[in-house]
Order: sequence, then structure tokens, then C-alpha cells
Amino acid sequence: MSSNLERICTVDISLATPISNDANFDNSLIIGPLPKAPKAVIPDVFVVNSLEELTEMGFIAVGDSADPIGVAARVAFSQSPRPHEVYVACLPAETVKEEDKADETDEAAGSIVADTLTNALGTNGWYCIHSVGLTKDQIREVIQWTETQNKLHGYMDDDPENPIVEAGIYLRSFPVYPKVTEAQPDEEVPLENKYGMSIAMAAKAMNFHAGEETWALKQLNAVTPSKLNTTAIKKMEKANFSYVITVASKNITQGGKTGGGEWIDVIRFRDWLQNDMQVRVVNLLVVNPKVPYTDPGISLVENQMLASLKEGQKWGGIAPTEYDEDGNANPGYTTSVPLASGLTSTQKASRTLENCRFTARIAGAIHVVNIKGCLTYENLM
Repeated sequence: MSSNLERICTVDISLATPISNDANFDNSLIIGPLPKAPKAVIPDVFVVNSLEELTEMGFIAVGDSADPIGVAARVAFSQSPRPHEVYVACLPAETVKEEDKADETDEAAGSIVADTLTNALGTNGWYCIHSVGLTKDQIREVIQWTETQNKLHGYMDDDPENPIVEAGIYLRSFPVYPKVTEAQPDEEVPLENKYGMSIAMAAKAMNFHAGEETWALKQLNAVTPSKLNTTAIKKMEKANFSYVITVASKNITQGGKTGGGEWIDVIRFRDWLQNDMQVRVVNLLVVNPKVPYTDPGISLVENQMLASLKEGQKWGGIAPTEYDEDGNANPGYTTSVPLASGLTSTQKASRTLENCRFTARIAGAIHVVNIKGCLTYENLM
């Protein structure tokens, strides 16, 4: 029977499988020293789903002899909701210097820090780096490396007047203040604050999809809030430091900016939108036999741009269409693509489509509300 069908009609079906998107904007990578007493061979880069997995490898998470990575992971898994997984990258023991040598420059150690992070790129699934147990020079190395990647980086800095890096320069790293008081000696800073502040903040914020979160006003567990007066808070704001204080009996984050002064959530949403639009357009080009260099083909590209912007609007990163008092629309985004008739033969022969553009309004977030009211004995009718 089937052979008779084949004589009249043949059907071949191919699978147009779209490219999978392996980018992640939700998970953290802790970079720090090896445990003091490892119980097993520690991989250069690995992922754990619980604190127990780390302690079985020899990382100590509590007590005076705790390892920085162990403490950071404990704080991360203490958040509610807890992260599903945490990535870890360990530096060779000889590259992490003693505290009394923290200000010395070591180019060899610095290159190993960058090499460790570059090696970690081969393991997909993480987005935000957290430096723990590193010297100031090594933290600067992480900051500089992160600036070249579509990643974020959080670190602890206890001196807003003399920060590890100058404020206003780096847009992908965010400093977090760990001390309970300005006068607190370094040796009395809680280990959870010293090693866990930035990852606690990230674990809480990255529980939300890119675009629907702010990194301020997040309630954190397992860390001790700072007791700061108005003068100290102004220092934090000037240096773009984030910090945790108690408001209405809740320990919440304040700040939420990168060291460069941009909001952390804006950087994360930008990275997500870039990746989402790239994947959509590449899938269009790969799945179809071809996308012609004509107006209909160019429209297909624009449709993918629009789909990505609409998705970004759905998640709250892009503002919706809004209207002024006269009813005039202020769209959340606009796109423009060239007409095929306006392109030169050289441009078409290159098979590269240029001048596809969009503009989108950032939705932003409300952090502070100022309300003025009036109480009166008069009737309000």
C-alpha cells in the first residue's frame, strides 16, 4: 500500500529546530579561595544545589574558621525563596594573599583571576559574580573583567570615602556596605555581611524575571542591617553603595545602583533584551530556507524586533503606551527598518541588513514616595 502511495505522492518532512537560548540572567557565581581543609578534589568551576554539597567538599560555612565561599553560599541559600543553584569558581590557593598584603599589586595573581573567570564562561548558567575573600587588587581585576562581559558583579566595600574603585566609572559592578556601624572594626564585621551581602541581594532580586524587579527595597535574611545616620547615608549615596537598614521592623536593601551610577535592574534588563532579540532574529534566519532581501523579508526581521520589545514590555522593563491630558499617545517603543528600494545594490549584495533601529522607554521603578495632604473641618462636597 505504502509503495503505491509513494508512486503518486512523496512527502519528506524536515525538522526546523530553533536555536536554544542558553543565556541565563538568574544565577550567581561565587569566586573565592579554596577551602582550608578540602575533603575532595575541588573542580575549577562547579555548581551546587544545596549548602550540604559544599560542606561535603570541605567548605566550612559557619564559625570562626569558616571559608568565604561557604559563608556566601549559606547566605544565598538562606534567602526566601532560595536560589535553585549557585555556581562556584575557586582560585588556586597561592593567588589569594594574606590580609596584611591586601594592598600589594600582584600581576600574576591578577591574570589568574581573569583566567579563572574566562574559564568559568565555558560553564553556562550564571550571570552575577560575587567576589569573596579576595584582596582589593583582585576585586579590581574582577571589576575590570566584568566590564567587558554581559555580566554583573557584586562585592563588599567598607569605605565609601575611599572606595576600591572610583564611583561613576564601572557600570557592571555594584559595591555593598558590610559594616553594622561606621566605627565597627573589621574583625567584628559579621561574616555573613563580609562575604554574603551582595549574593543575598542578588539572590533576592534575580528571583524575578529581568525587567520586573528593582534591587532596592528587598528584604534579606541572614545578614545584619547597618545602623547609619543621615551623614553616613549621604556618603553611601555619593559612592553608589548599596546597604541594608531596618525599616518598619524589616531589613531591606537601599541603593540598588552599580558603581557607575546606573540602576542594576536596568543593566540586567538591557542584557536580557539584547540576548532575547538576538536569539529571535537568528532563529528567523536559521529556521527559514531564506529571508529575502525585500520589503517582506525586512518586515520579518522587524516583526522579531517587535516581538522582543513586546516581551520586554510584558515583563515590566519597557513602559506601556501612555497618554497625556489631551489623549495623545506616548508609545512604549518604536521601531524603524529601511525600505528595500532605498538600499544600494552593494548593500544588497553584502547580504547584511543595516539601520534596523528601535527606541524603548524604560519603565523604571518607584523607590520613594512623597505625599502631601490636608486635614480640614470643611465639607468636601
